[in-house]
This record gives sequence, C-alpha cells and structure tokens, in this order.
Amino acid sequence: MEIRHFITFNKIIEVGSFTQAAEHLGYTQSTVTSHIQMLEEQLGAPLFDRMGRKIKLTDIGKKLLPYTKEILATYNKIENITNHDGDGMRGELKVAAPESLTIYRLEPILREYRKKYPYVRIRLTNATCRDNKKAILEGNADIAFVMLPQFKDSDLVVHQLMNEPIVLVGNPDCSLNKLDKNYGDNQLNECFITNEKEGSYWRLLEKSLRDKDIVPSNVMELWSIEAIKRSVMSGLGIAYLPLMTVQDEIMEGKFKIIPYEADLKPIYSQVVYHKNKWISPALSSFIEIIVKHAKDWSCEEAAY
Repeated sequence: MEIRHFITFNKIIEVGSFTQAAEHLGYTQSTVTSHIQMLEEQLGAPLFDRMGRKIKLTDIGKKLLPYTKEILATYNKIENITNHDGDGMRGELKVAAPESLTIYRLEPILREYRKKYPYVRIRLTNATCRDNKKAILEGNADIAFVMLPQFKDSDLVVHQLMNEPIVLVGNPDCSLNKLDKNYGDNQLNECFITNEKEGSYWRLLEKSLRDKDIVPSNVMELWSIEAIKRSVMSGLGIAYLPLMTVQDEIMEGKFKIIPYEADLKPIYSQVVYHKNKWISPALSSFIEIIVKHAKDWSCEEAAY
C-alpha cells in the first residue's frame, strides 16, 4: 500500500466518481482504477459497489474510510513538520465557505495570506453552511466559515467573528414599505427571492412569517446572491440578505430596507474546525489573519 492509493481512495469519496477524482488529481482514469485495485487486492475485498455511473462504499470501504482519514492527517503533519513562518511555509489548506462570505469577506484575507505564504496551496469550496459544517465533521475541510445563530458543538471549535445583520430589501418602487400581519394584502403578493431554501437566515425568516400568519405567494430560488440582487433591482421580488451584500446598493438608493419587526435570532459569521484537528503552522497563521480582519469588519459596520 502507498500513500497515493489512500489519497486516491479519499478523493473518490470526496468528489463522488472515479472520473472526477482523476481530473482533480491529474491522473488518467486507468491510474485511479489501478490504485483502488491495489488496495482491494491487499484487503482481499472490494471497496466500492459500482452501479452504472454511481458508486457506493461497501462495508469494507466504510471500515477503511476512518483509517484513511487518520493516515492522511498524519501524512499532512509529516509534510508540514519542517514548516516555519515566512517564505518557507508549505502545505495545503482546505477551506469551505458560503458564497456570501467568500465574495464579501474572504478576498482580503486570502490576498494577505497568499502574499505572506505563496507556497501554501489553498483549496476553497463554496456550499451551504450546513454542508460546510458537514465537511469539517467528515474531515473534508480543514476550516470552514458559516453564517448561523450562535451554536456549540462538542466536536467543533467555534470562533465567533461578527454579528451579521440581515435585512429585507426591495427596489425603491416596491409598494411594500413595511412587513407585518396588519399591513394588508400587499405583502402576500410579493415574491420572496432566496438562493437556498435551507439557508440559515431564510429558515428563521420563514418560521417567523408563519408565526405571524404571513404566507408568501411565491418563493423563487436562484443560484447566487448576485442573481438575487439583480432580480430585486428589476422589481421581481424582495429578498432577505446579509447587510454586507446589499450595503452599497442601499447607500446608492438602488435598494430600500423594508422594516420587519420580529424577534429573530441574530446571525453571526463564525469560523470552525474540528476539535481533534492538528493545527498546522499554515492553519494557525490563517486563523490569525481571519481574526485580525474580523476586527476591521466591525469597524466598517460601525461606520455604516
């Protein structure tokens, strides 16, 4: 058995197919297949059930997975054993974040980090906050950003960064000037536009609306925050979005805030990693830069 065989096995599980694993690793598909066959020969049992294009771990594959995670974690420690601050810092960081924080918060963090540590490979993936937490728990990310109400998890270390106000916005011509159960029927005719129905702040708003007997006539789900903003700007509906994503448009008069009085849990930008995660020099420096920039976010919010 070779470390590359375990890397290939883990990558197949991460991406869900032999073909995509080959693309990510820079191998031919026959090489990926060969790596798995070598593991299977050593173990004397198949690791995957292959059903057409779909693959599923066998019982042996499921038993091998946690050991693979341990092997790769140890391998990562060995790779970083001679790391030190400065130009010699090497390694890989797997970062998971929601789209909103990637676009509106992470750019200066990543820019500073890349400038200081150009030889550290950063792999950034975007997904929902729920999936980002899952990536940490399953060992598929080293660190994750989430936007959620304050929470604790016995398996996670959670650093709260900032309270992120969420606002209901429409274009300036929107007839809805206030949202409450006594407003009339106008609020029922507005289309609510969201990028993920399972998103943390949308679920909080939806529950609050139900409690007030306010039922949106329509909910439109789009693929990105920028698409939502354009749709709101054109008058297609209203959206409940983090203030940081619409701050400029509000100041320029392209959006208006629609007041909504409700006792909603505050949403915080937070960064999390597994409690058993080895904090490599590369990861430690990344966390330091995150915390430093989060202080700047608070100052910018206060100025607004």
